Amino acid sequence: MVPPTIDPDTPSEGERLIFEQFAADDSRPDWTVLHSLDIARHRRQLAGEVDFLVIAPGLGVLVLEVKGCHRLKREHGLWHYGGETEGQSRSPFSQASEAMHSLRERLTKRESSLSGVLFWSAVCFPYVDFTDQSEEWTPWQVIDRSRLAQRPLAQCVESVLRQARDRAAELRLAWFDPAAGEPAREQADRILGALRGDFEFFDSPKVRARRAEEEIRRYTEEQYRALDQMRRTPRVVFDGPAGTGKTLLALEAARRGHAAGRSVLFLCFNRPLALWLQDQAAELLAAGRTPAMTVRTLHQYMIDVAGPSVRGSPTDGETYWDEALPQAAAERLLENWDRLESSERDGQPSSSLGPTLGIYDELIVDEAQDVVRDCFLDVLDLSVRGGLSEGTWRMFGDFAWQTIYDDTVSLDGFCEGRGANCPQIPLDENCRNTPRVAALACSAGDVAPGYSRVLRPDDGIDPEVRYYADAAGQALLLQSVLQELYDEQFTGPQVAVLSTKSDERAVAPRLPDRSWRDRLQPLIENEDFATVINTRTGRTHYSSIHRFKGLDANAVVVTDVESLDSARERSLIYVGATRAKHRLVVLAHESLRGRLA
Repeated sequence: MVPPTIDPDTPSEGERLIFEQFAADDSRPDWTVLHSLDIARHRRQLAGEVDFLVIAPGLGVLVLEVKGCHRLKREHGLWHYGGETEGQSRSPFSQASEAMHSLRERLTKRESSLSGVLFWSAVCFPYVDFTDQSEEWTPWQVIDRSRLAQRPLAQCVESVLRQARDRAAELRLAWFDPAAGEPAREQADRILGALRGDFEFFDSPKVRARRAEEEIRRYTEEQYRALDQMRRTPRVVFDGPAGTGKTLLALEAARRGHAAGRSVLFLCFNRPLALWLQDQAAELLAAGRTPAMTVRTLHQYMIDVAGPSVRGSPTDGETYWDEALPQAAAERLLENWDRLESSERDGQPSSSLGPTLGIYDELIVDEAQDVVRDCFLDVLDLSVRGGLSEGTWRMFGDFAWQTIYDDTVSLDGFCEGRGANCPQIPLDENCRNTPRVAALACSAGDVAPGYSRVLRPDDGIDPEVRYYADAAGQALLLQSVLQELYDEQFTGPQVAVLSTKSDERAVAPRLPDRSWRDRLQPLIENEDFATVINTRTGRTHYSSIHRFKGLDANAVVVTDVESLDSARERSLIYVGATRAKHRLVVLAHESLRGRLA
């Protein structure tokens, strides 16, 4: 069958039945059956369609018109199918015959060697017995319910073609030689190639990227209605899975706050995301622009506020980042509040002083599931006028599927506690991924119920899962996948290699071929964030999945997938997979074969 599966949107019940019967019958392996063949050059119409075209080597080519109605009548010369009140003057036999002649003319003009091939037509009524006699058709051109009950469909078709050959021989048609046995196998292949040959064309990744950006922008703007609905609500948490446009919504919320004349503090957790956000907000961050808008990671912001007062060093690990630094920042913010209130009592304008002290009119938090933790809540509370209970803030996060810290405050707990019973607005429409990428991500991450809708159209490209046996095998596999992506015209910066492991343990920096290692660079060179995303190098970035949260790429390769046993591991795969806007390839250990689909 060409195609091998029927379009699920095919409206005709009869066509679906006949398709299934053709597909299930393997008694004629040399036959080719085409379903729903369009005719660009039709004899009588601007365009036409053939329900089924059977190419039978040694017999001929049959155009089969299917009328899948359960009631049929002809009245006053008009044909009525089913419950139709307005009839059609053209009979189904005329439809089939005209389509057949149109195809024959087209093919023989294209290739004169096909002029001796027999073309004929027939009509199938799978649900009714058709016994009417007429000079407009011959009885053996009919395949109805009773004939299908007596023998398989393929035998019915073969019977039509054999009787058609007898008729052509009887008429002594000049072009027909009954002994020739046309079409030969090679002729049948040429007919198929002319009517529905295989081909592959593709638009460039650059074009696809541009189209995807337009789609994502358009669909994200549709999501702005969530902001519109909450414009008079000062404190809101927007909660949704990956791909629902949270980061772009957060950026729009920051823009609106700035446009309304409020100083805005925009916080996220990841340094690469903060840099991307800074780039996106460049106009608002221009020197001298007021009111102030500050984009930082939470830790950058705390370092800016605490200054040299913080005890300890980043080398102390979590005790510095989660204890000493937040405590020092909170203490300094308390001092700054005293300075701000004192200046306001003295009649000094506070609009510019507040941001210099780390105190803003509005707070925007992206990746809120990583930020709303017990150790950071006091800092957030002191960073916005009115605090978390009475201030103006918007938080965006995925509290269900991307929470990785044990001390993260539950969404309900935060909203009912420090959030002063603020509303939770669900986001469940995916506007980043294609439907197939979204489906694999949800399946691998065990995310249910998933998305209510995937807004981007299906591009027909399936994500891939490829398996490796050991570390050496994965390294070679990654090189092969990268070569394929480059061959598809993805440029280096359009590809991201994301690992479940840290950079030091990931496969990307350990590729055996030096030339491939030279094409890759870490997303962040070192822990003090000295070197970050730079697409101008032309190289492909590699990163841990966690560090890449909030960002995306046209093509994503997820590596080092060795286990799906824990919820955290599945969540990590989900996050990595949902970074892909177009192409997704997952490299998984062969022990997981069959578990990623």
